[in-house]
Amino acid sequence: MKRTSIISNSLIYFYKYYIFSFFTKKNLNEETNPIFNKYELAYISMACFFLSLKVSNFLIHIDFIIDTFCNFEKKNFSDEEKNKIKQKVFSYEFEILTSINFSFEYDLPYNFLKNVMGILSPEILKTLNKDKNNFLINNDTNIENNDENKIKIIKGKIAEIVNLSFLFPFFLKYNSEIIALSCLKLALNHFKINLNIQKIIDIILNNQKEAKISIDIIDINDIEICSSLIDNFVISKVKINSNANNIKTYLTPEKNDETKSKILLAKKRKALHE
Repeated sequence: MKRTSIISNSLIYFYKYYIFSFFTKKNLNEETNPIFNKYELAYISMACFFLSLKVSNFLIHIDFIIDTFCNFEKKNFSDEEKNKIKQKVFSYEFEILTSINFSFEYDLPYNFLKNVMGILSPEILKTLNKDKNNFLINNDTNIENNDENKIKIIKGKIAEIVNLSFLFPFFLKYNSEIIALSCLKLALNHFKINLNIQKIIDIILNNQKEAKISIDIIDINDIEICSSLIDNFVISKVKINSNANNIKTYLTPEKNDETKSKILLAKKRKALHE
């Protein structure tokens, strides 16, 4: 949760700063502004990430972020050059703070979805288990009698779509609840689970207290449009997990990839200091 929140907030700050640049007439396009190159874009990205770390109270020293950037770029920058990069990042950090009016208030969809899935899971399983032809039931992984695994797979797909939704600034148009339910709808469609969005909304509205959420009304049209936009602008572009019948894709624990990343990062850090 912490990791996805940091990345999502970083993207939100980036989009807001990018839009802010139009009004301040600052050209962030390296194709039309030769002064603005890919490294400037990297400095802005590092500033967004560094700021998001602070907001999440997950402090990583700026020097480590810059060392990681240099290692990623395979550049042997001198200490003086690294110090210039640091000053650039700090400068962009202040500009980003100005662009968002020092406001960090944005409810990410993750907590809402976590609470909603707590009350929706029984209905999802009920609908899923009625369809004996669904590949979540008919597969070679022996999970047909394990409802916990089925929900885990569905939750994983929802989280994946939510993460990808931040590749486009839908949050500028829709609130976190609409984005969350749009991603939920897309995930259910992906698994061919025939659960009507109106029924989902009714369950949520009737169980708000149990789910520890508070919403007055949800516009179905907004969900339909938002889910369509996410599908067309993001999912169809990156073609995530295009082989829907490969159940092993969804059973691969995310923590394995995270563990590998941590090991790789530790090796890189060690190499930098040797």
